Amino acid sequence: MDIRVYKTFLAVAEYKHFGRAAETLYITQAAVSARIKQLEEFYGTQLLIRDKNNLRLTSAGEALLAHAHLLVSQMEQSKLSVSIANQQKISFNIAATPNVWDAFFSSRIHDALQLFEQLVLGTEISVREAIQRKLDERMLDVGLLTDPIKDDDFANELIGHFDLSLVGNRPDFNAKVDDYILIDWGITFHKEHALHHKVVPNFKTSTAMIALEVILSKGGFAYLPHSLVEGLIAENALYLIESPLQIKRPIYMVYRKNSSNELLVNEFRKLFLNMQ
Repeated sequence: MDIRVYKTFLAVAEYKHFGRAAETLYITQAAVSARIKQLEEFYGTQLLIRDKNNLRLTSAGEALLAHAHLLVSQMEQSKLSVSIANQQKISFNIAATPNVWDAFFSSRIHDALQLFEQLVLGTEISVREAIQRKLDERMLDVGLLTDPIKDDDFANELIGHFDLSLVGNRPDFNAKVDDYILIDWGITFHKEHALHHKVVPNFKTSTAMIALEVILSKGGFAYLPHSLVEGLIAENALYLIESPLQIKRPIYMVYRKNSSNELLVNEFRKLFLNMQ
């Protein structure tokens, strides 16, 4: 039932006059009469008694009055809520694994924030499994990973690479060192690392910044993003170690197919590609 029919019924009940109700609603008196008839046909009962110069509600009309007020009030409240929501900023949530955060995304947050004025950007650091779960539950819009998620419901797009460098606080590195730090750079990295290195780590972490702090304070070796350590290498605070390991790591932008924020996903894709 059109909410305007209930508004007309309320106006007639208030003014006890079809003509004044019509003037208030800026419609014709015939339209008022037609809407009241529509309402009576809907409920299958007479709602108004139309005596000459005397219009009053029937008992059924009195019973409907409170419900009509509630229906109109709820409809107006829903319109207000939608209006407020339209004025609020759009929410877009991105998660990155710790390695991608340190090597790629942390230095690009400012650019992401500048993408849209009406955008609330939510960011978090999380493990791969949690990112996949949150994407699946639509709690995230985009995940940034070094390895794709092999699932038909997800799209995986290669948006760039970052370089790793094996560095240490001293130039001599071999399988017998006792202060090697193993950083989680993804599934592929672990496979290649096991193939090329027999060194046993004494510390493991998923965060490059933690590994760097340990090396600078206590010494040691680790594979770190080249962009993070190139200044320290130039200052001779760290040594670059020759490595047999493939050091270029991919960055995948992962999102659910048919995302409700598809336009924003496309904008972030272009943003990340332009960052290379």
